[in-house]
Amino acid sequence: MKRLLLVFASLASSLGLAALPSLAQTATQAITNSKTDIMKVSDFVGSETCELCHADLSKKFASNPHAALALEHGGKGVTCENCHGGGRAHVESGGDPTKIFHFDKAPSKVVDAKCLACHLGTHANFDRTAHGAAGVGCTSCHSTHSPQNEVNLLKVSEPKLCYQCHTDVKASFSQPFHHKVNEGLMKCSDCHDPHGTLQDKMLKSSADQNAVCVKCHADAMGPFVYEHPHIKTEGCLSCHFPHGSSNPRLLTRNNVNSLCLQCHTASMNFTAPGTPSFHNMANQYQACNTCHTQIHGSNADSNFLK
Repeated sequence: MKRLLLVFASLASSLGLAALPSLAQTATQAITNSKTDIMKVSDFVGSETCELCHADLSKKFASNPHAALALEHGGKGVTCENCHGGGRAHVESGGDPTKIFHFDKAPSKVVDAKCLACHLGTHANFDRTAHGAAGVGCTSCHSTHSPQNEVNLLKVSEPKLCYQCHTDVKASFSQPFHHKVNEGLMKCSDCHDPHGTLQDKMLKSSADQNAVCVKCHADAMGPFVYEHPHIKTEGCLSCHFPHGSSNPRLLTRNNVNSLCLQCHTASMNFTAPGTPSFHNMANQYQACNTCHTQIHGSNADSNFLK
């Protein structure tokens, strides 16, 4: 292996490439890591030894998803020490807590690195999320040994778990019109991925990469022959509150006309010369969507008429 590294160094020197020394360093680090891993494996004592002192935890662990780790490598995998590290020094010291890795005493970044060693494939964006940046680590929401909700090993069921931090959103779901989260018909994670997405607010997206709203509100999804440009450019939130509102249909205005006139007139009076009287919506003769019923888009009329 040393000879291979010398070849890398020689090739880098002859070609004048800066990247190859880095490659050689990476190879050296990989060899060092592999030796370290072998040393760690030699420190394993097996889950049976852990059970001698931690019987209360081991009894619950059979139904834990992490118990499947024991089935790896032809049934020679380990469970406790996969996460907590080799336990030989801990055992030989008579249970010294400083000789084993404790998740509740480690910094969140260290804990996250431990978890993501296995879960990086499904949570690849976590480091870029607001949760990751704010130090909200895996164990802030999940509990491996004592979850109150077995689904995803959550410490507390949704939405109570999310409300512990997002108190401003909790108030929105007490509005007269709201998505049925408190009633248990929806969950926060139906729309948001707490482990991160490439969307703002960690929003999930539909299969065609449109707003997550159309996953349920398929009638507004399209594509339409005549698109409402406002929806395409600014999205659902330009007219609707996502969590709750004092207005029907979660509208951002309590009057449909005033909502439409934010874009469809230069002033709220809507009294431009030549405008028919019945289009003086400031006087509220009728609501805009009385006639323009297909406001999300239409396949028949460019004015979204019914």
